[in-house]
Amino acid sequence: MFEALAFGVAVLVVLAVVGLLASILALVWWVVLLPFKLLALVFKGLGVLLALPFLLLFGLGGVLALIFGFGLFLLPALPFLLIALGIWALARRRDHPAPRTS
Repeated sequence: MFEALAFGVAVLVVLAVVGLLASILALVWWVVLLPFKLLALVFKGLGVLLALPFLLLFGLGGVLALIFGFGLFLLPALPFLLIALGIWALARRRDHPAPRTS
């Protein structure tokens, strides 16, 4: 019984030591790779700055295509819109004042 308990404690201590060594190795590896990660971040930023004019150009083209498509979508409704505008203009024009009801 005592042997199993001692074996379990020994395994726990070995696992703790291996975990501690792995964490120290990970920290050292992170410190070694940090300059390269920062350099990659700088290059990604430069790439975004180089691509930004093209993104703006294509975005503007997309907005213009959307406006053109919306105009083509409303083209069949143009006669109805003109009729409605004419009715509204006739209703707004008043040659004589409306009678008062009070």
